[in-house]
Amino acid sequence: MRQRVMIAIALACSPRLLLADEPTTALDVTIQAQLLDLLRDIQRETNMAVVIITHNMGVIAEFADRVLVMYAGRLAEQGTVDAVFTTPRHPYTQGLLASTPSLEREETRLATIPGVLPQLTETLPGCRFAPRCARRSDSCLQSKPPMVDVGHGQLAACFHWDTSASGALP
Repeated sequence: MRQRVMIAIALACSPRLLLADEPTTALDVTIQAQLLDLLRDIQRETNMAVVIITHNMGVIAEFADRVLVMYAGRLAEQGTVDAVFTTPRHPYTQGLLASTPSLEREETRLATIPGVLPQLTETLPGCRFAPRCARRSDSCLQSKPPMVDVGHGQLAACFHWDTSASGALP
């Protein structure tokens, strides 16, 4: 109910953009679906753009057209939801998707990403994910990888995106 009240307050000014930060946190799946349906209906009726900030990849898969995956304050990958979910090119995106529960996978344990998130105040010259990445090389530790067009309108900030094409972590 609180999420609906906050959305109503935000929409009172008829904005062209709604920025929803974790709108489904602590909601059960039924209420979560109702809230996303409400957002979708309002979006269609008002032609308003909606940006959802969330760690819930299920919400992204259900609601979004495009996804930007960030790691430690930097953009790691972006593209259509279909492209990023089908062929994730950045090792962090792959790990994030592998750690999402799925009825289609037989594993009983979820995958984890080893290591810890860097402090946001910590200055790292290279890729912020490098300390946790199984594919890291010297270039990853020394230089910030540029966003590279990896095809189909998908971009990834990874020197080794072509070796990440399988979508599986080593």
